[in-house]
Amino acid sequence: IAPWTGYAVLVMSKTGKRRVEVGPATVLLDYDESLEVLALSTGVPKSRARVIETPYLRIAGNRVADRVEVETLDHVRLEVDLAYRIDFEGDPLRWFAVADYVQLACDQVRSLLKGHARGRKVEELYATAAEQLREVVLGAAVDGVRPGLAFPVNGMRVIDVEVDRVALGDAAIKALLEEAQHQVALTGHTGKRVEAEVALAVADEAVLYIQPELAGAPRA
Repeated sequence: IAPWTGYAVLVMSKTGKRRVEVGPATVLLDYDESLEVLALSTGVPKSRARVIETPYLRIAGNRVADRVEVETLDHVRLEVDLAYRIDFEGDPLRWFAVADYVQLACDQVRSLLKGHARGRKVEELYATAAEQLREVVLGAAVDGVRPGLAFPVNGMRVIDVEVDRVALGDAAIKALLEEAQHQVALTGHTGKRVEAEVALAVADEAVLYIQPELAGAPRA
């Protein structure tokens, strides 16, 4: 076998010996050796309904796409399309500790994003969702560098997150929020600047009006 650059394989013998071969390399197997096989989740959103079996682990420049549905504090649902950049680091034997690292990464990030959304109203999240979600997953930047999301169990680290789409399922709420964003700074009759919070407060009230059954008591 010949793993390419950026890939690795785990070679196992019947006696229990294990070694990792990192490409580019040509690997000759002994008569009693075989390769560990990974079973990786597929689809968007990722699930184990259909898996890909492969002995090749991509250890650098790995891109995993997923879709996450989150719900805000005021019960508005958003759908987020995103992709993670994943590298593996540390002890190579640990890289193969999880047979489906794709599902592990997606499950952990989904949990983080859902927890973040539950603590914020939709107008707080929607306007700067991409930056907020990146910080939730990757951590706050120090000297321009984010630490990323580490997985000690298998040496995996999410080093970057691309937020491709943030979609509101309710078209009426989406229109209200976009209108509020267009009026981030208004000038009143006194000539004084009206800050973004005013426009967003209007949108917040509109969300409560449109979704009374979710946001609180019914309208009078």
